[in-house]
Amino acid sequence: WVHQKEPEIWKQAHTICEYQDFLNYKLTGKMVASSCNAATRWHWNGEECIRNTDDNNNSKKGLPLSLYKTLGIPELADKLPQTCLPMGAVVGGLTEDAAKHLNLPKDLPVIQGGADAFVGMIGLGCIHPGQLCLITGSSHLHCVVTSKPSTAPGIWGAYPGAPMPGMNFAEGGQSSTGSIVRWAKSKLFQQGDGLSYKDLDDEAAQIPPGCDGLVALETFQGSRTPVTDPLARGALVGLTLSHSRAHLWRALMEAVCFGTRACVEGLANAGHVADEIIIAGGATRSPLWLQMHADITGLPVVVCENGDAPLLGCAILASIGVGIHEDVDTAVKAMVRQSRRVVPNENDKQTYKSLYNQVYSKLGDAARPIAHAIADLRGGGIDDHGDDKAKKRRVVISPSLLAADWSNIRGEVERCIKAKASRLHVDVFDGVFLDSPHAFTFGPQMVQAIRRSCDNCDSQAVLDLHMCVERPLRYVQPMADAGGDRFIFQWEAMGGSDTGALQEAIQLAKAVISSGMQCGVSINPGTDVESIHPLLETGLVDLVDILAVEPGFGGQKFQPRALQKLRDLKEWRDQERDRRMFELLVDGGINEHTASSAVKAGAGILVAGTYLFKHPEGLRAGIEEISAAHVEARSRD
Repeated sequence: WVHQKEPEIWKQAHTICEYQDFLNYKLTGKMVASSCNAATRWHWNGEECIRNTDDNNNSKKGLPLSLYKTLGIPELADKLPQTCLPMGAVVGGLTEDAAKHLNLPKDLPVIQGGADAFVGMIGLGCIHPGQLCLITGSSHLHCVVTSKPSTAPGIWGAYPGAPMPGMNFAEGGQSSTGSIVRWAKSKLFQQGDGLSYKDLDDEAAQIPPGCDGLVALETFQGSRTPVTDPLARGALVGLTLSHSRAHLWRALMEAVCFGTRACVEGLANAGHVADEIIIAGGATRSPLWLQMHADITGLPVVVCENGDAPLLGCAILASIGVGIHEDVDTAVKAMVRQSRRVVPNENDKQTYKSLYNQVYSKLGDAARPIAHAIADLRGGGIDDHGDDKAKKRRVVISPSLLAADWSNIRGEVERCIKAKASRLHVDVFDGVFLDSPHAFTFGPQMVQAIRRSCDNCDSQAVLDLHMCVERPLRYVQPMADAGGDRFIFQWEAMGGSDTGALQEAIQLAKAVISSGMQCGVSINPGTDVESIHPLLETGLVDLVDILAVEPGFGGQKFQPRALQKLRDLKEWRDQERDRRMFELLVDGGINEHTASSAVKAGAGILVAGTYLFKHPEGLRAGIEEISAAHVEARSRD
């Protein structure tokens, strides 16, 4: 990207390196790559780079020169650090300037490190084939070392020399694990009763393995291993009226463990067979979950005394660098202590084995086509071939019925459906919030008529209700009963101080969710995006509507300041994407000229009214023109 987009910077750059390499350079004056980072991020053969680091005539051995040539950047090999050291090696001593700045002794040894997961493996003592390091948190990471490099679908690696000389590293992963139970606790079970994780675990412990027929898929944010599929989604199968909160909680915990078993098997298929799991992270705080991991994988699960494995790993590497210990194996034996070993319960192990083989292992394949179909309907489909049709699906164009012929609303809805619209935007004005007798539009009866029109066309189109109304809370249940899918309220309708507005918005969002609808928030052109950050942090809102025109009537010109709002919100959201999961919609003034700018700025949904319904060649042609415009702009990028 730098080579293509910033050619002058590329040309002038003397060295391209990892931030860790730069820090070591500032500390010691030496530019040295870590074999760990170089192997896993730069696709070096870390083993060969280590062996040849002092061979000036063969300094590029181990680098993927053919890859750099294929990418059109063969000179990258000359810009990368020319020396590569393994973790635990001495990079050099602190320079006089660095020592003075840090108030540390000059020439204090600086020891080579690596990526957090690799250092954490060492801190757990997971340094031999047969051991699987399981790092738990919002997601699960499954790491192994092996003497032979091998791989399989869905497996990252193996990376020679990444963990230590003479060894290879491979990993599998689950995208959603701890984030799932956090989601369930905050979104489903936190209804003012103050439940703790332990309370929910205690309830789940009373439910038998298998949850009385309730099985879940944990792929809420896609699947990594053994099947890599960004469109995979979670599922609950087998729900009955007899299932309780405890069943659901246990089913989600079991689903994560079933996914871990799938990763263990995927690694085994690549030749990395595990005899035990050494675990770190949040899951270690739940005895029930630890036991499930053991029962479902069929492997003993080991917990170490020191809960901060990466920190202990750093200490181990430092001890090697300064000569306290001879090598990693010696240091681990001296510094890593196991606190407990959880072994599988044989009866539960057999129950879970049958459930895994007969149900869970088939569930992902069965649900995948459905997840892909849903993604297509929502405009999020991904085509491996990258054709234009797939690119068009990635951004949703939602016709605004404010610009439709209201005297023939059924016919207008049918036009939208025939034009392949998967969402319809319904502006609800009460004539009060906008303080205009002309700003009075649809009520629940009209929303119900729109829903019936969709049903008559066999369409499951999403109805986004943009509520420009005073006292929006009173409209929630009527709009839900009428068939609305998402209730998008105006932030400016929340009264009182900032604190009062936030509390009112939270109450409203909870009511919307309880009604069965999803909740969105809309802001006027003059409202700063920072004002809604506290609301978005609650996780109750899953869509932000950026108005690019003043609300109330169609046909207005797009206000460019909406683009900066989109950029700011996208950047803020992406800083913590696992917590801030909301879509960005831009509403008003969308045409073939403004669409590409809005998409570049971060919009995933484009609401267009006048341009579509007044298009001389028809609504479908308008949708296709907007689609073509943003796809062409993306291809130019």
